[in-house]
This record gives sequence, structure tokens and C-alpha cells, in this order.
Amino acid sequence: METEPITPLEQAEIQPTVDINALQKSYSELQSAFTKKAQAYKELEQKINSMPSREDIIREYLLANNSAEAPAVLTSSSSAFDFAKEKKPTNLAQADRLACEYFKKGVSK
Repeated sequence: METEPITPLEQAEIQPTVDINALQKSYSELQSAFTKKAQAYKELEQKINSMPSREDIIREYLLANNSAEAPAVLTSSSSAFDFAKEKKPTNLAQADRLACEYFKKGVSK
């Protein structure tokens, strides 16, 4: 049993063609998108690193309001956050609750 030879048209249907230009364009678009994302993450990281700490915010607030209690509040807030950190909270809300708990205990003494 003899098979018929494959015609050039049938050959073209069997072998997929690769458009190199389309691949290069897709690669360039992906590379550009990745570069933009990487830049956005760098900018976000810089913003996060430049944000003031809670202690800095409290200090600025108290000093702006000319509070005579500023040093005591700063000391107790640092202690509260240290206390909360020792308890190893699993999220920020839990850490805030622990710090508030510390303040309540301090106020009630």
C-alpha cells in the first residue's frame, strides 16, 4: 500500500509558522510592563521607608499642641509598643489592642 505524497499546501497546514516579529513585539511589551511594575514597587518601597514612625507622629502632635506631657507620653507610648511587641501580635490590629491595653493598665494604676 503506497501513500500519496504530501502537497505543499498540506505541508503548510501541518507545520505551524512562527511570526518572529510578533514574538519580539510581545516580548518587548512584557519587558516594558515588568519594568514599569518594578519601578512602581521601588517607588512604593521608598514611600513606605520615608513614612514617619508612630512615635514621630505622636511627638509632632504633642509638640505642635505645646503639651507639657509630651516627654511622659512619648516614654509611655514607646513602652506600650515594646510591651505589644513582646506579646508577638500576629497583625497590626492586635498590636494596637495590646498597646491600648498597656495604656489602660498604666492609667488605672
